[in-house]
Amino acid sequence: MTSRKTLSVIVPAYNEENYIGACLDALLAQQTHLREIVVVDNNSTDGTAEIVARVAAKHPVVRLVREPAPGAVHARNAGFAAATGDVLGRIDADTRVESDWCREVLDFFERPDTEKVGVVTGLSNSYDSPYRRIKGWYVRRLVSKGVLGGEQRIRNLHGANMAMRRETWEQVRASTSRDRDVHEDVDLALCVGEAGWEIAQLSQMRADLSPRRALTPPREFSHYLEAGVKTLERHNAMTPQRRRLLRLHWVTHLGAYLAYRPYDPDRHRFTLRRLIFGGPARTMPVTFDEPLPA
Repeated sequence: MTSRKTLSVIVPAYNEENYIGACLDALLAQQTHLREIVVVDNNSTDGTAEIVARVAAKHPVVRLVREPAPGAVHARNAGFAAATGDVLGRIDADTRVESDWCREVLDFFERPDTEKVGVVTGLSNSYDSPYRRIKGWYVRRLVSKGVLGGEQRIRNLHGANMAMRRETWEQVRASTSRDRDVHEDVDLALCVGEAGWEIAQLSQMRADLSPRRALTPPREFSHYLEAGVKTLERHNAMTPQRRRLLRLHWVTHLGAYLAYRPYDPDRHRFTLRRLIFGGPARTMPVTFDEPLPA
């Protein structure tokens, strides 16, 4: 199908020099389906911006945007503001989209029966992970049972693997939070639902993510879940069931943390050194500073 819509993919980035190259390579392999890739450098102190600039010099489809206000939400908003496509993709700098990601997004939004869907989100696995096959099997099983994917309508979305109509963003932009201590993707999903749009989960909109998410220490992850509570409370959406799910999320994260801690992805094996000292964790996309003034 030849798409009449255009797709911009926004990639917020903060100190991602070890990941941004592979992220862009995966997107550039699909550039026939892309209007542009907008990388938003959010005050990186490593070589992230330099890497993106070198790629952009060879591939004009890549654009580098600077956003001085710290925080994932500000980087996201800057990227959405700079983008020119009809559809706004949003992934993380350590995301590696699969080879048909762009086509799946555009094909879905081109269909006449999807006009009520404002946002799509996909499924993921982890690269450089000793548990990749197990997780892949489990996700496929859930898809086959209708628990995941299948274009079912859901109430949440995954900020590392999503895309939305420009008109949906323009409608909800003013209602989204600019606070840095909320989950910007959960907040966006709730705003989308409140505006009357649907969110669809696509089985074939797949991306691989870095397993370093699992290396967030449990204490820090507790703060991350506190931000989830604040996000739901902002929308008067906190329920006893959701509170229990957040507690369960902490327990499952603890299990993942213990499982991944001894694994060295650079050496592709478990090591005693990693077990004792751990590895680099992903920077959490929330902070507990005061919100910036309007």
